[in-house]
Amino acid sequence: MRIKMLAVTAAAAAMAIAAPVFAESAGMAEKTKAGAYAEVRDDLKNAIVNRGYVVDYVGQFNGMLERTSEAVGAAKSPYTNAEFMQFCAAKLTHEAIAATPVNIVNCPYTVFAYELAAKPGEIHVGYRRPVSGGGDASDKAVANIDKLLAEIVAEVAK
Repeated sequence: MRIKMLAVTAAAAAMAIAAPVFAESAGMAEKTKAGAYAEVRDDLKNAIVNRGYVVDYVGQFNGMLERTSEAVGAAKSPYTNAEFMQFCAAKLTHEAIAATPVNIVNCPYTVFAYELAAKPGEIHVGYRRPVSGGGDASDKAVANIDKLLAEIVAEVAK
């Protein structure tokens, strides 16, 4: 019985330790940074633009939630600020599409920044992780996109 309890405890501890890694690999990755939201958001945009990419769209996510909460009977937004930015890296996208056309699912790339009302000054930055359409060439191409997005977020969060 004691060995069984130790095994269960060890398994639970392993799952608790792995949980943050799983969250990072399950469709998104994010980091936090202390600071003013506007500065961190601008750093995110600059990290994209300074690499030669164009931010195609900036979505005002918090504004949408605030505008629509009453109409849909939802609670108010948990954010003080929340935006997402979309862009594409032509070379990386061409490589991904050449590997398999279904990689269109990854375009445009999306990065985000938000600040929770409950934790002012703690800014979250992250990105939606790209997924592979399958095969070695696709996996490699998508890994290159993921690497770019991770570098952008890491630059902003440092």
